[in-house]
Parts: sequence; structure tokens; C-alpha cells
Amino acid sequence: MKNVILVAPPAAGKGTQSELLVKEYGYIHISMGDLLREVIASGSEVGKQIKSIIDEGKLVDDDLTIDLIRDKLKAIKGHHYCLDGFPRTIYQAHEFDKVMDELGNEDYVVLYLDLSENKAYERIAGRLICSCGKSYNIFNEELKPKVEGICDNCGKELVKRTDDNAESFKTRYQVVLENFEPIKEFYANKGKLKIIDVDRNVDEIFSDIVKGITND
Repeated sequence: MKNVILVAPPAAGKGTQSELLVKEYGYIHISMGDLLREVIASGSEVGKQIKSIIDEGKLVDDDLTIDLIRDKLKAIKGHHYCLDGFPRTIYQAHEFDKVMDELGNEDYVVLYLDLSENKAYERIAGRLICSCGKSYNIFNEELKPKVEGICDNCGKELVKRTDDNAESFKTRYQVVLENFEPIKEFYANKGKLKIIDVDRNVDEIFSDIVKGITND
């Protein structure tokens, strides 16, 4: 089995597919957002620094996020992992490649979850999230919560993200795609990229992902 780097536009289903990798194959899911929150919650000096940056509405420095990823990968060495939310820029991709060389980690695949802008917005319109990190979609029978408005995992109330609106989404989608084109080219040139069509049901998508992590 290969380690997995998930790259995708908004609403492509990174969280859902990561959960399946964890459940079916014991992968460790590393979400950049969750990792930042974890470090902040630790109360460490680095955590305080990150909290201050985020509280000021600024983006966490690329090199700081790379250091966090490096430390996390060292801590879970020997376990298969699924990384999502990183890299987001070509600079991050190049620096992360140095980390992979440093750790002797060449057994990975980059999965690009391909979804058109129109289809992505359809998913955004019905998306609900929980503070525990799980997301749902009221327009998809596979992804609906069992109880309307309530998280299956923790029982908390589901909410809609403030940036899940048409104007904000269009901006996010275009920025993400512009950043991802050089990242896709970078990994394609390394022979690490596989493109997965995600305009299908969850099981079909996951079946292709499994092929991507088991076949050379």
C-alpha cells in the first residue's frame, strides 16, 4: 500500500475518502487544518505562535506548516498515512518533496480528485459540517445525516460554513485550480500523479483510489 496525498478542489470529497482509507486500511489521516488545531490545543510555544497568526487573520507561513508536517511524519513513521489540505502551492510541493527525500519516503501517490466547478457548487449548496470535522450533504442520500441536522458521530448540531455561498465559492474554486495546475504538473513529471473522476458514487470513487494505492 502506498501513502496518499489528496489534492482536490472544494467539495471533491477529500474528507469522505480519507475516512474510508482510515476505516478500511488503517491509514492515519493527516488534515492540515486539524494538525494546526492540534498544535494550538497543545499550548506549546509553536501552538501559541500559530494561534496568534490565525487570530490576526493571517495565513500560517509555508515553512512553519512544512515543519509541522515533517514532525508529524516522523512521529508516525512506519504507518501508512493520507495527507489532505497540503500542499496548496508549488512552493509547498517543492519543499515537501525535500522532506520526503529527507525521510526516505518515496512510496506515495498523489491523487487528484477531479470535479467540475458546476458539480462542486451543487455539492457545496447542500453541505453541512460538524465541529468534530465530519461533513454531510443533504442532497446526497449516501452523505445525509441519519437524523436531520445532527452529527452521526458526536450528536452535535450541524451548521453551514459561512463561505459556502456562490460568490465565495467561485473565488475559492478559481484560486485553488490556479494553484493546483503547477502542482499537478510537478507530480505528473515525477510519475506520482493519478487523476480520479469524483462525479460518481462514493464506492466507485473509492474503488479507483484503492487501485491507485495498490498498483504501480
